[in-house]
Amino acid sequence: MADPNKIAEDTVSALVKRLNQALRVEYSLIIHYPYIANLIRDEEVKKLATELGAASIHHADVVATIISKLGGKPEWSFEPFPEGADTKKIFRMQLGKERLALQLHKGSAEMSPTSSYREALSALAKEEEQHIQVVERILSILDSR
Repeated sequence: MADPNKIAEDTVSALVKRLNQALRVEYSLIIHYPYIANLIRDEEVKKLATELGAASIHHADVVATIISKLGGKPEWSFEPFPEGADTKKIFRMQLGKERLALQLHKGSAEMSPTSSYREALSALAKEEEQHIQVVERILSILDSR
């Protein structure tokens, strides 16, 4: 019979690994958002992108806090600015990241050992659904101009 403490350890370890993946996704382009915002001429898109960046910082903070409380170490990661990429390409990449973050938060919520973590991660997943809509809106605006 499996040791219940070992199963819990394995679950926590897998959850921390998954949360660190979500952290890398959430934080990978954040450092570049001020520069990206300066590239954008459309005021509505600039506003949406700025809000998206602030929300991603919040998500990264929530995820990093949960990782730390689980006894893990948050693994911060930044990507280099996508040289030669226009804003449409950047936001198409961001759409993929939002979709991945949604799946990671949902899966992490299902794995979470406490209801408070499940609730926090489920809330982030719901916000990711909104972020997907925001990025789709940004792309729609950029495609129409």
